[in-house]
Amino acid sequence: MKTIIAGTDFTPSSVNACKYAAMLAEKLNCKLTLFSMFDAPIIHSNMGLYGISYTNDRKQSEKKLIAQQEELQKQFPKLKINLFVSGGSMKKALKEFTSKHLVEAAVMGLKARDKISKFIYGSHGVDLAGKIDAPVIIVPERYTEHKFQKLLLAIDNSEKLSVKVRTHISRLSKMLKASADILYVRTEDELFVPRILDVTLNGAEKKIEIIDSKDMQTGIKNFVNKKNSDMIMIVSKRHSVFYNLFAESHTKKIAFVSSVPVMSIHE
Repeated sequence: MKTIIAGTDFTPSSVNACKYAAMLAEKLNCKLTLFSMFDAPIIHSNMGLYGISYTNDRKQSEKKLIAQQEELQKQFPKLKINLFVSGGSMKKALKEFTSKHLVEAAVMGLKARDKISKFIYGSHGVDLAGKIDAPVIIVPERYTEHKFQKLLLAIDNSEKLSVKVRTHISRLSKMLKASADILYVRTEDELFVPRILDVTLNGAEKKIEIIDSKDMQTGIKNFVNKKNSDMIMIVSKRHSVFYNLFAESHTKKIAFVSSVPVMSIHE
């Protein structure tokens, strides 16, 4: 059975993301693993830097995680929920976890911030997208309705989507019983239409919708509002606009303006 892993630091945004992950796991018939990090204390002294015991920090994190597990279990009594606590680098820990388990997705919360600070502060979810061997879903703190009815696949000007990606998206929409729109945003510096005009999903041809916008994030945001989409899916490929989008700081431009979860699927 596949696993959905959800990161939590027990803040409202991460608790909301874990609830979203639980709903997704239930619909996709997956296990849920709640994942928490704790910091190993470092002491400065005349002898240099050295670590001290972090047994108490680990126990406190485990205690909070168990409490969160129990709360979710009440809401999703049939869902199998595991716990995973680790210290050190989140990226390293999740890379190791995804290499050992069949991970459907890693889910992380994104705290809402004001217009100035949102471009200063990062997010674990944003940092991980496109960098671990599993799709990453970034859930905005304000997104609490948690529906899976209308998915949006935003594509770039690539020649075609790989069979792997099309199969994944088809399977996801089928299991969630959700419709899927496909969108190409033509920005001001692009004068051409995409090389492909339709994509086969679940055995049916889906026409690609083309809209003009000053930039990618504005076009996607306007389309989501118009179609009431519940999730944005972006394929992150090397040498594509979306690979750079999720590999660099531009990730924030979509993640912070989006009112719905953003899923990064990388080839």
